[in-house]
Amino acid sequence: MSVVSETFENNVVTITLNRPDKKNSMSLELLQGLHAALLRAEERNPAIVVIRGAGATFCAGGDVIEFRDSTEPTVQVDAMVDALNKSIAKIRHMNTIVVAVVEGLAFGAGLSLSLACDLTVAEKGAIMNMAYRRIGLTPDGGGSIFLPTLVGMKRFNEFYLLCSNIDMQKAQEIGIVNFVYSQEELEARLKDLIDQLIALPGETVGFMKGLVNATLFPMLDTQLGRERRLVSEFSGKEEFQERLGVMFKRK
Repeated sequence: MSVVSETFENNVVTITLNRPDKKNSMSLELLQGLHAALLRAEERNPAIVVIRGAGATFCAGGDVIEFRDSTEPTVQVDAMVDALNKSIAKIRHMNTIVVAVVEGLAFGAGLSLSLACDLTVAEKGAIMNMAYRRIGLTPDGGGSIFLPTLVGMKRFNEFYLLCSNIDMQKAQEIGIVNFVYSQEELEARLKDLIDQLIALPGETVGFMKGLVNATLFPMLDTQLGRERRLVSEFSGKEEFQERLGVMFKRK
């Protein structure tokens, strides 16, 4: 079974993170598969790309089991962040509207992935959390540029330092989610949104995204590199492995 699945129908590519038994946590295989799927989507030049998770969960973040079991955690984490960064950059630079559909959890890198997308649709029971500090890591996937840019430094500090949950009412209020629907109406409302987006002219989308990137995220590539270096460095520390050990003992 592929850990990333794709469909292409009615000018819409849907990319699904497909590790439902692991809450779609990001293994290296999944991260590489996501980037490959985005490259294929770009070749098809659809009007919309939808990114979502199987099993009514968006993404629980990086695969901490893969972190724990690696004999070279620094090398492993560096490869994972490199693959994640390529997807984040592709989402921001492709000439297509990218919509995240958040259900269940969007933690850590899963939250960063949703923030990179142009629009986010969420199920009202979903929860977001930066989560990185719980295991002694700094943000990755652009989380340290997207979130403070969108909500401000104080809010960002709160979410990172306290690892506090963000419910969807708050997420919509602070501007990191566009639309919130019940589970029962989610699919119909998503289809309505896609129909509205496709009905409007599409030739300006890439230029609009370029303007937004230039205004809000002109240092994105540089920041992704900084995040990668720091996460790789901290993943090699003894304290990181100790925190993972404590986490798994609790489970």
